[in-house]
Amino acid sequence: MESVKETVKIRVCKGGAWERVDGALEYMPLNCVKRTLILPLLSSYSCLLEAVSERLEIDASSDFMVTYNSDNDIVEVCDDLEVNEFMKFVVKSSRIVTLCIVESSVNGRQSSNSGSNQQSNFIHATPSVNVYQTEYHATQIPVFHGSGGFYQNLYSYQQMHGFSGNPMYVPGFHGYPMQDPQSDSANRKLKQAVGLPKNKKPNERDLLDDEKLRPFGEKIMDSVFGKVKRLSGEDESSESDEEVSESDEDAKTTPVANKNFKQDKFWNMPPLLKTPVLDIKKKGMCYGPSSLVRLHDTFDSKEQIKIVLGRKALEEGFQIRYPRSDPQRVYAKCIDDTCEWIFRAYIPKDYKKFYVTAFVDHHTCTKTQIHPHHRNASPKVLGHILKEVMSESSRIYRGKEIMTDMKARFKIDISYSQAWRAKCYALQLLRGTPEESFAELPLYCHNLKLKNQGTITHIETDDEDRFEIFFLAIGAVIRTFVLHMRPLIIIDGAHLKGEFLGTMYLAVAMDGNNQILPLAYGVGKSETFRSWDWFLTKLKECIIGKQDHLTIISDGAVSIASAIKNVFPNAFHGRCCRHLLMNLREKCPRFISKEELFWKACKAYRISDFEERFSTLRDWLPSIANKLDMIGLEKWARVHFPGMRYNYMTSNSAESVNALSRHSRKLPICMMIDWFIKSLQQWYFEHRQTADEHKHELTPWAEAKLAQRIAKSATWTVRPAANYLYNVVDYYKNATVDLNTRTCSCGQWQLSGLPCGHLIAVMRHLRQSSANQFAFSCFKTSVWRASYNEVIYDVGHPSEWDKPDGLITVLPPVMDKRLPGRPRNRDRFRSKGEQITQKSCTRCFKGGHNRRDCPSVVPSQIFIPTTSSVKSCSSWNVEI
Repeated sequence: MESVKETVKIRVCKGGAWERVDGALEYMPLNCVKRTLILPLLSSYSCLLEAVSERLEIDASSDFMVTYNSDNDIVEVCDDLEVNEFMKFVVKSSRIVTLCIVESSVNGRQSSNSGSNQQSNFIHATPSVNVYQTEYHATQIPVFHGSGGFYQNLYSYQQMHGFSGNPMYVPGFHGYPMQDPQSDSANRKLKQAVGLPKNKKPNERDLLDDEKLRPFGEKIMDSVFGKVKRLSGEDESSESDEEVSESDEDAKTTPVANKNFKQDKFWNMPPLLKTPVLDIKKKGMCYGPSSLVRLHDTFDSKEQIKIVLGRKALEEGFQIRYPRSDPQRVYAKCIDDTCEWIFRAYIPKDYKKFYVTAFVDHHTCTKTQIHPHHRNASPKVLGHILKEVMSESSRIYRGKEIMTDMKARFKIDISYSQAWRAKCYALQLLRGTPEESFAELPLYCHNLKLKNQGTITHIETDDEDRFEIFFLAIGAVIRTFVLHMRPLIIIDGAHLKGEFLGTMYLAVAMDGNNQILPLAYGVGKSETFRSWDWFLTKLKECIIGKQDHLTIISDGAVSIASAIKNVFPNAFHGRCCRHLLMNLREKCPRFISKEELFWKACKAYRISDFEERFSTLRDWLPSIANKLDMIGLEKWARVHFPGMRYNYMTSNSAESVNALSRHSRKLPICMMIDWFIKSLQQWYFEHRQTADEHKHELTPWAEAKLAQRIAKSATWTVRPAANYLYNVVDYYKNATVDLNTRTCSCGQWQLSGLPCGHLIAVMRHLRQSSANQFAFSCFKTSVWRASYNEVIYDVGHPSEWDKPDGLITVLPPVMDKRLPGRPRNRDRFRSKGEQITQKSCTRCFKGGHNRRDCPSVVPSQIFIPTTSSVKSCSSWNVEI
């Protein structure tokens, strides 16, 4: 709960009148006297009048009005209700509010000469005055009393302090004598003088709303008798808004000792009634691990009690121990035997929760005892604290960072093993255990099928219902691939990093904008021929109708090649040239200098270009050329590939998804699958938005490719040979374009699916404005937009899942024994021959460390001239 100010600072002004200048109300000073006053927040009308009259040295019984400007509206303070509204206005205001005293005689004179005074250019400013203060005893200031004294009944007190049932308009106030309607004559005269309407409807300050007055009513009534600080008539600096400090010595001033204060006439009156409080002491609550502990609370388990008490001990800086504890009772006390702090709880008869029967939350032990290690900083207690941090942050929370944070927050020292175990427990609280995730997998797949029509899932188990392998393909993605995408699939595997080591199988497709679309996921125990054969068999069942002229690209794993040959005998299988390059680099280190020749041979569109580059590579490295011949030219060379590779020479698309999921592969299986579903949902939405905003005929990626080819072919010459046959001179090897067969002798048009430079030159020769009609349909914006029309839905919260009968309970797989020691902190397993990037420091430019761990001294930012620098500067001046 936010703290409420005890006092407010205002300015009082006397000797002027209100006038309307340029549509705004201003207090026009005439021999104006201005002072500063500090009042209690809960002051009464009589208290305000008495303080103002003493501060300005005027007679309290004289005829004057207390007014202030609220949003260009003059308000008169005439009773306790208006005083409360004024105090709320002062609290909300960002500046010091001025309370203006208007005398009846001055107001009449000003109103008679309003025409001349409105032309004045005076503005309301606070002059400089000096300050002195005199504090009074709290009992000297009577508050909340009017002409009728203090409150007459509890009902009036409750309405004054915000306990009324309904808001109501109060012209006077309950508990006081009702004001006569004619008593507001002075206020009406004031409104007439400043040009306000006579019969104005009551606004918000005229309503007694319990929600508005509740902050004032909830304070203890003893605080009403606060201290009033009087300021002298000396000048005060108008630029100083500092609060006057309170003095404890002046607070003891008695009415007799202070001669400047009048004797309190109400000192012998009975005290005000106390604020009613609901009796909720015996209504216990179930608190979570981060809540406080109170008597008569209930807890679900003993572990929850220890977590709550342990966190309380960490936050309050003491330690507890458990002298006696059994399954039915918990007894805890301070580690100091002389301390009175105790806690007792037990499970009553016919009750399943622990009930707190005794709790003395008061420590009598010494505060000077030092404990090197906090005994209550257990992994479970720290894990519940870290759970709040790790659930909101996606960063990697390392053990040393946890040690530093616990020391800064709780002033305790924990070891690295404590931090590591606490992090593991916090992750378990957030993610659940792997065993629970495997058991939840059938139910998750069932609800995923209900949300996304056409989704295919398969779970294979052994005879003991232990997990073996899993397959998932979303229905919307399958329909997108079959209807709108090229028959190209890129597959790859990645290692899982959770408690149960395994392998993730992945198959991706590419849309017309060169964007990746994950087609199917799989999880298995290892990357073997049997697992890949089972995964591709399930994938084949999904893409019925897209198996003709299918191209599959993968790395050189023997298990993948054998499974593709067995499941897709008519498909074209291509090797990833990047993985092939890494394998050749390992066998022959000299191959690094000739990698460019290899890439040129891989990407060649003409057979003549391939033969020239491959023969050069054979001359330099015959062993590498023989190895490539043994693999087969049709596996890696684009010009010899029997099918269509669509310019995809590597499996980088699948590797990109594997890199993106490097952190999610540490999660339990259900959370990992849910991460993939949410990623697909986000990608579909973003691609749909981008496709709807794109208004051109081809996709942005296809347009960029054609723009490069248009610029390259701008100087080429076209020589017609027939109505459909054209020879194009490109100043290299030239080419022939046949519009009937839709081919070009360069091979780029038919192998890539986009018009080549020669075809673009022919279209320019034929006075055509575009060559987009010769692109494959998959590159059209309409097809790209239709690819992401459907919506992918997640499964929602587990509490809302459909739970049918008959689902099996999947047990965790039986994995090989994990290697001892700490897990290796690697994002992935490196390929053969892959070079390790050497770290270098940006401060000292040495290897083996980074800038954060640099042992070198930080260089100074101040330039100190040396002898060499002075000589160089002097020689430079001589040359000039």
